[in-house]
Amino acid sequence: MSYKNFITKLFNVNPSDLLKVTDTDRKDGSIILKIRLVAKYNLCPICRTSGKIHAYYKRELKHSTFSNRPCIICYEQRRYICPECSTTFSEPNPFIDTSERVTYEAKIVVLKDLKHPEATYTAVANRYNLSPTKVMRIFDKHVDIARKPLPRVLSIDEHYFPNSDQNSKYCCLLMDFETGVMLDILPDRKKNYLVGYFGKIKHSTMDMGTMKSELDNVQYVSIDMYDTYRDIASIFFPKAKVCADSFHVLKHLTDDFRRLRVRLARNTENPVLKHLLIKFRYVFDHNKFLDNEPKYNKSLGMYANYRTIRDTLFNAFEELRVAYELKEYYIRLNATTSLEDAPEAIDKAIKAFESSGIVEYEEFYKMLQNWREEIINSFTKINGRRINNSYMESKNKEVGRLIFSANGFKNFKRTRNRMLYCLNEEDTFNI
Repeated sequence: MSYKNFITKLFNVNPSDLLKVTDTDRKDGSIILKIRLVAKYNLCPICRTSGKIHAYYKRELKHSTFSNRPCIICYEQRRYICPECSTTFSEPNPFIDTSERVTYEAKIVVLKDLKHPEATYTAVANRYNLSPTKVMRIFDKHVDIARKPLPRVLSIDEHYFPNSDQNSKYCCLLMDFETGVMLDILPDRKKNYLVGYFGKIKHSTMDMGTMKSELDNVQYVSIDMYDTYRDIASIFFPKAKVCADSFHVLKHLTDDFRRLRVRLARNTENPVLKHLLIKFRYVFDHNKFLDNEPKYNKSLGMYANYRTIRDTLFNAFEELRVAYELKEYYIRLNATTSLEDAPEAIDKAIKAFESSGIVEYEEFYKMLQNWREEIINSFTKINGRRINNSYMESKNKEVGRLIFSANGFKNFKRTRNRMLYCLNEEDTFNI
């Protein structure tokens, strides 16, 4: 490849458009490329008369294709004057069409790097010899992602966002359950804000002929057990089925079982049992392999595998055995029950947990009673997949990774655009 062709490919300029290219290395290691283009476009934008060269205007443009050293294009831009109307105008160029000093190519590599959640504005700025402020301005100017239409199955969740400039500790995430596309990210999850947000959608999309709006597209709403989301669904999606995320139901159950185990460990006077309850808490995990090779246990003074340890604790605490069996019973119910059988199965579970007399499970069976309809709805399957927020939780982890890498954000508008830009493959920039 010739030197000229290399330069033209690197800077997106056709070889025939180059009149002169010279390069200079500075002492600081930066590269200066002096470029003059072939005169081609000289029509006056006012009267369309051919203009005459009035002067050459030198512009220094930052070009960040080289990540290992600064690169500056010293572009000798022609300034024309119209002999008819005396209008002066500049020739167009492939580097930039504004008064900015950063080239198109530099912006593109910056924006492509910012597509990765772990890339911070400062790291990208250092890589391409720009300032963090300049990188943020590039992002703000070229990435502005609009809200996407509401889908058939809407997933709603939140993420802790304490440093927001919107005076809220949580942002609210909306996702299409079927496609996994993030629809929008809202600065607040409070009821007043959500009423205003969905009310605006209803007003702006209402068809007065059919008296239907975009809200009528939603047939299912998947939520965690946050009362505000249920209230919002009843107001704006009255015909939709609200589904309580099964992951959060199981989390309530396992948290209650943990509180029981901790209570038993705290109240027992037997140091061996206390040690086993704390040290070997994982023997109560669902599907834990218990028949491992026995190892010598100092507390028990014998060789024991996980099953022996668990049975020892069951023999000492009958309440623990009952609680464990109830926990496993509901986990199996959750995994195997069909939508048709769910009402009867949930009612039986409520009775079983209520009649157990276990104090810690009082919260769980009351939650089953309070959210009975929504939990039953959660057994609905769409395209073979049960409606839940598991996909949303994976997106939530990406949001957390982005916030962690940046050590927090404050500007919510920029953060929203960055989250959508990183989370949705199809969301891109506009140059």
